[in-house]
Amino acid sequence: MQLRNNLYTVTEKKVDGLTGYFELALTPSCFIYQAHFPGEPITPGVCIVQMGTELLEDLLCECLQKKVKLEICKVKNVKFLSVISPNESTVINYLMKKVEMSEDGSEVKAQMVVTSGDEAKAKISLVLSVKCLAWS
Repeated sequence: MQLRNNLYTVTEKKVDGLTGYFELALTPSCFIYQAHFPGEPITPGVCIVQMGTELLEDLLCECLQKKVKLEICKVKNVKFLSVISPNESTVINYLMKKVEMSEDGSEVKAQMVVTSGDEAKAKISLVLSVKCLAWS
């Protein structure tokens, strides 16, 4: 399931080569928040990682001018530093700090930081395989 336009929407995007900044608006009415947890919703960790993967696909599509589909093949490091709750803040930011593509284009390594205001919420480091490329 794609989380974009379900759990969140992109409200701002700045891409400069293989770095990027995304501002997201969380959707408090999303069914995920109704289940996790009723009355005290928090964004599941797996969703935080998946949102980063979707945003990285967007970044690579824009940078490479190709449609890119990514699949996580290794989670190098994930640190959840603070709960992300749509009751406390409906806006979060993803900063793609370090994105490196292999020479043959089959793999991407990425480091990203998730923030809300001045507070770091998560730090994520992934290795992803490029599952399909097609010209846009």
